[in-house]
Parts: sequence; structure tokens; C-alpha cells
Amino acid sequence: MSRRHHNAQISVIDPRRYQNCTIMLSKLKLSHREIRAALMAMDEKGKLPKDMLEQMLKFVPSKEEIVLLKNTVNRHKSPSVLAVTDRYLYEMAQIPRFEHRLRSLYIIRTFQERFDCLTPHIQSVTKASTAVSSSKKFKQLLAIILALGNYLNFGKRNGNAYGFDLTSLNRLCDVKFADRSDRTLLHYLLQIIESRFPELGKLKKELAPIYDASRYNRNDVLAEIRSLEQSITTVRSELALVKEEITQHEDSAENIKVKNEESDDDNRKDRFETVAKQFISTACQQYHLLEKMHSEMKAKFTACAAQFCFDSASPEEMFNCLAKFFTSFSEAQQQIWAENEHKEQVKRQTIARSYFAKKVSRRRENNERDFDQLISALQSGDLFKDDLSRLRISFRMRKKNPTKL
Repeated sequence: MSRRHHNAQISVIDPRRYQNCTIMLSKLKLSHREIRAALMAMDEKGKLPKDMLEQMLKFVPSKEEIVLLKNTVNRHKSPSVLAVTDRYLYEMAQIPRFEHRLRSLYIIRTFQERFDCLTPHIQSVTKASTAVSSSKKFKQLLAIILALGNYLNFGKRNGNAYGFDLTSLNRLCDVKFADRSDRTLLHYLLQIIESRFPELGKLKKELAPIYDASRYNRNDVLAEIRSLEQSITTVRSELALVKEEITQHEDSAENIKVKNEESDDDNRKDRFETVAKQFISTACQQYHLLEKMHSEMKAKFTACAAQFCFDSASPEEMFNCLAKFFTSFSEAQQQIWAENEHKEQVKRQTIARSYFAKKVSRRRENNERDFDQLISALQSGDLFKDDLSRLRISFRMRKKNPTKL
């Protein structure tokens, strides 16, 4: 059902869809002619942002909409009677294989970004596998933990173990001190490390790649790799169909010797074949590189997991286990350092108080000794000895020289 707008233009599009498409066009800020030209040139000048291409895919005219639009134009003998959004959909419908071209353009514009986002995830597992496998300090830490476990389980069934599951590392936090509920077996282990193996205290920094690897998602990565492969296949298939249509068009034009002027101009400006060929060549190279990186990652992780007898084929499980342990390792380490610092501070304060107490005590003793000497001088008269001497001398002088009245 058609509707007339206030400017007498006609719309045959669903009102809600019309409104949403109008909002999209207002953000795009390009005329219908500019949008058409950009699509025919495969947007080599970058006029269509990636996010807008994604929005445009939501407003591809359906078969029913195309029929309604064409009937309206034929009835009024001109597309100018269409409302702005209807006119956009009508113009886009005139572009050969519009939806496929738009989808291919979106793939071409986003492929590099998707590739760049995926490779760090794969590389993180490769780096983490190499770091864990080659770390002598990590193996030394595991040996200490095994020895500690055998010592604590001496005389029991598990008291002479040759190894343990890596998942057991996180159980060290579950064994608490009897006299201190805030202290665990991990704290005790760290006290041993601090006193006898201080070089192991920096192990977390050496194994830093495990934190990125712990965020790896095997299913998501495999799905994205398949999606990238499918994207290349989609563009390659579209290129083959476009070539076939071009060949058919040329044969038809040769037979009837008639060419539509607008269609001929579009064909001259159409850059799909050139851009698609370049993309397929580059994307295939990147995809082969991605496959190589993924194969290398799987090989290194498999070797690492086998070295430590980790059963799961999922990298995120192993590295999440290690990341959780070393996070607890670091937290316990900070607690011990804070406690040691507090003890040192109390010790310094105690020494300072002792020093000042002795100083005050000596000063008090000196004051008391001076006071005792003063009392003694008062009692003996020594305090006034000099004054009495001066008084006697003055008295004698007055007797020798009496004052005349």
C-alpha cells in the first residue's frame, strides 16, 4: 500500500523500515548518485565507512519491494515521484547483483581487520607454549612442590609420588594453617622460595605469555578461520559469476549491435573484477600464512601439554589453570612482603622507642644528680662560699677607710 508524504512523494516501503533506512541515509550523507558511483568503483576512495556498509546490508531491497517500486515508477513514468528512501532502494536495485556486490565489498573492507584480530590469539598460545616448555625455573618450582607434597604425605599412599597433575597447583590454596586461617600451603611454599630459591620469585614475569593464552577460545578461533576461508570463497564465486555475466553481455551486444548508454557507462566504471582479483590474491596469501601459524601453534601446544602430561587438547584450559595459579602466587607473595615490611616497621619503631627511652632516662639521671649536688651544696654552704668571700673583703675595706660624715 502506497503512502503520500507532505511533499506529494510516494512511499511503498514498510513505515518502520522506511524510518530506519532514512536514519541510515542521514548518517551516510551521500546522494544516491554518489552511493551508486562508490559501489560501482568498489569504494576505492573510501567514501563508505565499514560500519555503514554493514548497515546498508540490512536495507537491501527485497523482491517484493522491487516489484512495488518498479510498478510505481512505471505508473508515474518517473522515479522522481518516489520518497527519498524509496528512491534510494530503487536506485540500488538497478545495480547488477547489488546485494552480492555490497556483501563482497564488506568482506574486502573488513578482511584485514579480522585477520589482524585473529593472529594475536594464535601467537599468544605459541608464545605461552614455548615459554612454559623452555622454563627451567618452572620445572624447578614443580620439583619443589612435588618434594613438599611427598614430605607432607610421608607414610601415606601418596607419599612417594613421581609427579602430579597441573590442576593440583591450585589446591595449594585450599590447605590452611591450623593457627592462621589466612595462611595456606602456598604461603609456606613462598617462604621456602624466598629464603632458599629467591630466583623463583620472578617466575611470573618469565611466564607472562600465559595470561594472554588463557583468554584463547579454541572454538571461536576455529570458527573465525573457517569464516575467513568462506569469505574468500564468497568473493571468488561472485567474481566468477560477474565474469560470466560480462561475457554474456558482450555476446548479446555483439549480436544485436545495441548498447544502453547508462549501462555502458556503468560497465566502464565498474571496478569489481579488478578489486576482487587483487583481494583474492592477497587474502589467499594471508590465509595460507594463518593456516601455517595455526599448525605451528597446535604442534607447540601439543608438545607442551605432553611434556607436563596435560590431557586436555584445549589450550585455554591449561593456560587458564597456570594463570590462576600464578595470580594466587603473586597475591600470596604480596601478602608475605607486606607482612615482612610490617614486622620490619614494628622492629624499627621498637628500636627507636628504646633509644629515646634510654636517652630520656640518662637525661633524668643527670638532672637528678645535678639536683642532689645542689642540695648538698646548700647544706654545706659551698653554694654561697664565693658570695661570703666577696662580702668579707668588702667589709674589711670599709673598716680601713671609714666614711666621713
